[in-house]
Amino acid sequence: MTNLKYTLSNAIFIVIANMIGTGVFSSLFFQVGGLPSGSAILILWLCGGLVALCGALCYAELAGLFPRSGGEYEYLSKIYHPALGFAAGICSLIVGFAAPMAGAALNLGNYFAPVLGVAKDAPECKYIALAGVALVTGIQLLGVRAGGIFQNIATILKIALILLFITLPFILPEAPVSTVSFDWDENTWGLITSGAFFSSLAMLYYAYSGWNASIYIASNLENPKKNLPLSILLGTVSVTILYLALNFVFLYVCNLDEISAGGPSLGNTVAAKLFGTNVIGSFKIVDIFSVLFSIALIATLNSGMITSPRVAETLGEDYPIFQVFTKELPNGSPYIAVITMGVLTSIFTVFSSIKSILDFVGFSLAIFGSLVVIGLLIMRFRTPNADRPFKTWGYPITPIVFLVINGAMMYYTIQFMHEGSAMPLFASIYIILLGVGLHPWVQLLQTKYNKNSQ
Repeated sequence: MTNLKYTLSNAIFIVIANMIGTGVFSSLFFQVGGLPSGSAILILWLCGGLVALCGALCYAELAGLFPRSGGEYEYLSKIYHPALGFAAGICSLIVGFAAPMAGAALNLGNYFAPVLGVAKDAPECKYIALAGVALVTGIQLLGVRAGGIFQNIATILKIALILLFITLPFILPEAPVSTVSFDWDENTWGLITSGAFFSSLAMLYYAYSGWNASIYIASNLENPKKNLPLSILLGTVSVTILYLALNFVFLYVCNLDEISAGGPSLGNTVAAKLFGTNVIGSFKIVDIFSVLFSIALIATLNSGMITSPRVAETLGEDYPIFQVFTKELPNGSPYIAVITMGVLTSIFTVFSSIKSILDFVGFSLAIFGSLVVIGLLIMRFRTPNADRPFKTWGYPITPIVFLVINGAMMYYTIQFMHEGSAMPLFASIYIILLGVGLHPWVQLLQTKYNKNSQ
């Protein structure tokens, strides 16, 4: 194993880059139909941030108890049963990483398309998306240090872009202002207690997913007992503030019907309204922002390509039949795992849509997130005197809030299934059951492998 380690700043940037991606640049498009109120939408995003923060605090304690790469795979294996951990590992690779990275790649295609004179959702957009996947795969094959440096630079540019976007409507002369109301009234209260509100949280679970990103590189992190909780907390709080401010600006500039008409590439819609056909030199300002948003999405892709191979690598350490994933180049890159994740992400990119990924990922991650947080309660009861470098703030209220909101979100998602395709839900359950069902066969193959290698 390599001695190269990620720093605290690398870990924070990995969390931020994992979180800020397709969700915040796309989810609002799908929310405005069911929540036609600026105040209700902002409360929705605040609620999503609360869930993410509560989850982050719970995961941070477990990360101290189990300071090894692998995430949910490691936690559920140790707390419940290896079969459930194995299912979580498979789901992490497919649902937690490959699908969200594909969503970021698809959005990258839509954002960069105008620069090339290509229409949104045109077939060429998928070629752009696949090129993005190939780019970050290549970067991660260059090694830990190169991948970390690129991640820091790309994430700084992403944060700078969002901060610029947040301030532009208030510094540009005669900037457009929408008619969206942010007043609190009876209608707002009705909306935030509605099923549409809680079912929309599934998309926000996807938008906020990534708050646990640094747990997947725990074994490759400097001083993980200290830096792991810090990276999770600082990253999550920072992103929650940015999300609230960015969505306020989206709603401040564009009316709800303009957001609905603009599609998932919402950043381009807002930039077009702010700048119209204005140019800088020979470049349209709108196209410049398209490039900047594309860089932000590449940072998301790259972050996923840093963390996801570590899950495959941990599976390989525990199950010899997956040992191929543990092979590393001298630069620290687990190259087989990186290439595998690049291929999986490309398959999702070719055969999926942004909407299907939002539904698929949100529900699946909520299931495993809930199991992990319940696991925190179990570990407090099972090992009350264990060394805990970090203890969850506000315990037991914090895990209870997470579980109650998560439970409501999953309940209303199932309730609203008849209004759309139920395939994302069935796919989520199928992959979980497949992982649990495969585990005995994997153990059997592992036993034969061990006998043959003796």
